[in-house]
Amino acid sequence: MTDRVDNAAALAEVLEFLADPPAPGTPEDVRFGDRLRQVLSASLVDDAVDEDDPVPKPELMLDDDLRGKLAAAAEQRSNRPSDEPPEGNGPSPG
Repeated sequence: MTDRVDNAAALAEVLEFLADPPAPGTPEDVRFGDRLRQVLSASLVDDAVDEDDPVPKPELMLDDDLRGKLAAAAEQRSNRPSDEPPEGNGPSPG
């Protein structure tokens, strides 16, 4: 993962990348993926809480429209072919 930033800064970067996506395989593309995962993770609620605890809230509050856009971007990135073959699927030695 690239240098970690606070969640608000990560969200700001993700919004910039959504407006102008970086080219696949570039350092900016890697940073986009890292920040996207950070933002999506920070927008989730930990369901493993005790009933006596206060109601959990996510670190980042995202509206449904933005969450949908971020989820779609993450899905698109995960479906993108990689330049490297998956482990175990490369050419086999002689």
